[in-house]
Amino acid sequence: MPPRPLPVPLAMRIRVVPVTPFQQNCSVLWCERTREAAIVDPGGDLDQVLAAVAEEQVTPVRILLTHGHLDHAGGTAELAQRCSLPIEGPHRSDRFLIQQLPQHSAMFGLARMESFEPTRWLEQGDRVQFGDVELGVFHCPGH
Repeated sequence: MPPRPLPVPLAMRIRVVPVTPFQQNCSVLWCERTREAAIVDPGGDLDQVLAAVAEEQVTPVRILLTHGHLDHAGGTAELAQRCSLPIEGPHRSDRFLIQQLPQHSAMFGLARMESFEPTRWLEQGDRVQFGDVELGVFHCPGH
């Protein structure tokens, strides 16, 4: 039997940061070579998210949103402003959820979450990139 080939090193790394009282998973994804990162679903607790970014010594270049629920999108407006980051996603059909973030955060007794307009809505087949990493978008409605 021939020797098994060594695994190819991953070009992308991931760190999960549970956020909000819902303990939703915000993810920091980054390119190993360039250290450019995407922050996925920053629902809140941004100091924890940014601490993870600092610990990993990566540079965020965009925010990616899978959908518009407050535990996934609630910290997006603040993070985009604090770090001057573009927002990509979610799908346009989640606009109503994003517009209702201030009301939804009040309903759950959370600090006020601001609505926002993404830099780019994501559609089936779109591509997002950070460093050498390119991800494909699959539209999967229905949480």
